[in-house]
Amino acid sequence: MITVLNADGQELTPCLLHRAWREVNRARAVWIDEQTIQLLYNPFLFREYRNVALKRDRYQCLWCGCPATTVDHIVPSSKGGSDLPRNLLASCSECNSKRGNRSAFSYLKEKVDAAPHRIKLCYRIIKATYRSTTKLKIIS
Repeated sequence: MITVLNADGQELTPCLLHRAWREVNRARAVWIDEQTIQLLYNPFLFREYRNVALKRDRYQCLWCGCPATTVDHIVPSSKGGSDLPRNLLASCSECNSKRGNRSAFSYLKEKVDAAPHRIKLCYRIIKATYRSTTKLKIIS
């Protein structure tokens, strides 16, 4: 098990090695020593970001219009997407799990007839995708 410290140095729940590497590879943590990582963000803010996105989207799934209980990352976390509200949108559990790790544009093509707010959804996808690719170009 790997010891996890928050940004203030307080110890959090330990994690497995592969989870520690994932946080480090996503530039969200740094290694302190062989058994300890320190997060560069506050993990508890995600709850607040999630609530902001759900409230902003009026608890309605932007993919299909059903009641939203989860948030979907426009640019998936596994592909470098952030947990900030600009990269989140309200989603029902079904749409969130069906989309999986696919690109938001490809999933939108499937759901285009069912999406109640197509323009809003397209705008959010373009904005989040542009910010993500710009950030990756700057880092490279």
